[in-house]
Amino acid sequence: MKTKILAIAFSVMALFVLAPAMNGVQAQSNQGTNVGQVVRGLINVNVGAVAVNVGDITLEDLVDVGDVLSDIEITALNNVLNNSPIASNNSEILTNLLRNADIIDETQVVVGVLSGGIFVIQ
Repeated sequence: MKTKILAIAFSVMALFVLAPAMNGVQAQSNQGTNVGQVVRGLINVNVGAVAVNVGDITLEDLVDVGDVLSDIEITALNNVLNNSPIASNNSEILTNLLRNADIIDETQVVVGVLSGGIFVIQ
């Protein structure tokens, strides 16, 4: 089973989607993804399994966090990351894994994990 990874850019930019996975984005958005799910996934993610399977992650697995969370939820998510050592540590590890695999760039960071198979970035 693949893991969804949510990521957010460090800089303020217009929202964009790296891959034409919009159908998956809409389906996820319509299911009511929330900050709690994202944070629980990030805290409980098996980082070792992601590291082993990072070669299976493609741009088609990426969507914008703004497509599944509201601006208020994204702000809340950032606050959680700033105050949770476990979440921020897992975020850093996953961000480095995806950057080293050239899946995300230096302005993007992993901020959460959901079950399913779509990785989310901003």
